[in-house]
Amino acid sequence: MTLGEKSEDANNDEKPLILDDEPVDELSTLKIELEDVKDKFARSMADLDNFKKRIERDREQQNLKSKGLAVSSFLEVVELIDKASNSDYPDLASAVEGIGGIQKFTKSFLESMKVERFNPVGEPFDFRLHEALTTVVKDDIEPHTIVDVIQAGYLLEGELLRPAKVVVSKKEEKKEKEEEKGE
Repeated sequence: MTLGEKSEDANNDEKPLILDDEPVDELSTLKIELEDVKDKFARSMADLDNFKKRIERDREQQNLKSKGLAVSSFLEVVELIDKASNSDYPDLASAVEGIGGIQKFTKSFLESMKVERFNPVGEPFDFRLHEALTTVVKDDIEPHTIVDVIQAGYLLEGELLRPAKVVVSKKEEKKEKEEEKGE
């Protein structure tokens, strides 16, 4: 059988979808197809909506779990501070020693959580890591240098958790010098 004969046989084997004897209402066929497409679209939209709700529910559960882990770890620190505040210390030295123990415990807790404290005195001001609360004129220090830290900053696994609140040096403005000379 040649290639041409095969194609003729294939064409002869195909049955026409529309029989010539039956009147076909093309509009009703298109309406049925449209209803089918509408149904599939509605089901797809419902599936998408359910997917979005499931993702949001999973995200909320993950956030709650993360908060729970952080708070449960922190509860040890809270209980230690409560015990220390309710203890009777015979003298000031033992009270200071108890506070020192709490400080060591909290430092080790922060290290275990990969939290790093930074105190940027003497470093150049960086708006990504520092929050300038005020500026001071310092002739002996380079402008835009941190001269004091009001509140230390913290990094969590290298990412900024809280910026350091700092005092930044600045140059003395020329207008102020001119006013002083004129007096």
